[in-house]
Amino acid sequence: MNRRNWLKNSAAMTVGATALPALLQKAYADPAARNELYMDLSHEFRAALLADSMPPAAVKARLSANENPWGLSAKTKTAVNSSLTEANRYAMRATMDLYKAISEKDGIPMPQSPAGGGGWGGASKSYIKLGCGSTELLNASLMHFAQKGTIMVGDPCYISSNDERYPMDKVKLTADYQYDLDAMAKKIDPAKHSLVYICNPNNPTGNMLPADKLRKFIDEVSPKVTVLVDEAYIDYATNPKTDCMVDKIKEGKNVIVLRTLSKLYAFAGMRLGYALGKPELLQDISKYTMNGFGLTLPTIMGAMAAFSDAENTKMVLDKTNESKKYTADFLTKAGYKVIPSYANFMLFPVNMKGTELTGKLMQEGVMVRNWFFDGQHWCRVSIGTMDEMKAFTDSFTKVVS
Repeated sequence: MNRRNWLKNSAAMTVGATALPALLQKAYADPAARNELYMDLSHEFRAALLADSMPPAAVKARLSANENPWGLSAKTKTAVNSSLTEANRYAMRATMDLYKAISEKDGIPMPQSPAGGGGWGGASKSYIKLGCGSTELLNASLMHFAQKGTIMVGDPCYISSNDERYPMDKVKLTADYQYDLDAMAKKIDPAKHSLVYICNPNNPTGNMLPADKLRKFIDEVSPKVTVLVDEAYIDYATNPKTDCMVDKIKEGKNVIVLRTLSKLYAFAGMRLGYALGKPELLQDISKYTMNGFGLTLPTIMGAMAAFSDAENTKMVLDKTNESKKYTADFLTKAGYKVIPSYANFMLFPVNMKGTELTGKLMQEGVMVRNWFFDGQHWCRVSIGTMDEMKAFTDSFTKVVS
């Protein structure tokens, strides 16, 4: 089938999309454009691509993509290696086991068969949707809801710079760089808005909403407009079990929660994320995903091992906190005001252009991210090993002096 016929046969997908940005219109009809949109959405992918453009020996500290520098745990590696003997087979049974593992981990019910025999009830009844990283599921959600209206976001947040690709209504953060939930709730208009996106902890600021305040916001807003809570960094929160919004799903609210294994569990290169929500909400975004079929058996088996490896999880959190404290203490002593972070990165204002700072640090073999908002240049530095953070502080001192 040639491109012309493909676009013609896909015309039904463009209904209501004529007023949308050009790339998004193309994405509804063309899988190649959809992939372009997916890659463009991922800030961390672009940062990693830049890091990979440098000779490995020249990189002293890769602190631009919020990756886990300690890598896969020993138990995860064993599970991955063991799975290779069965990697010539489709991973259907293992996928069902992964659904069960996520169900038990997050307290989400498994879809039961109509006969009540405890069997798999099918994707249309599932509260869980698997993806190749949570970015696939975020992109699918945005594509679906963008057809219905404007997406409300905090500014800045992970997706706020993508307003040329998705119709967005940006609400400025508060003076302490937190989501202004009161302003967002007042501004919500069901006739205009189709989705509210909340990244919690927020990227790039790293701060986190009080759980009770976010729950109150969801109670007020979700009957009018669906709320998507991106919890990519929830594992680094003080109380991830109680700070997450999964309970609102169990209450039947119009909420989608996104999770990823790319951070705490070091699956950035293994690619596994999932969405939690009412089955009808997850079904709406299904047509823009591979419905978990893109996951490999090694990834699935590794994920289940990672979930059960509490010792490694504690090690990563302890080392992250150690490196974070060292870096925050250094920056504070140097006179920089660091935004309190509940993630594996931190953000602070700088006194030179962000691109100038990142360029000079890159020459030193240190990779960080720059941002500009609120009339201010900012540096976002991922939390790496202690050696990496010392390479950052040494190079930072050199380039700003």
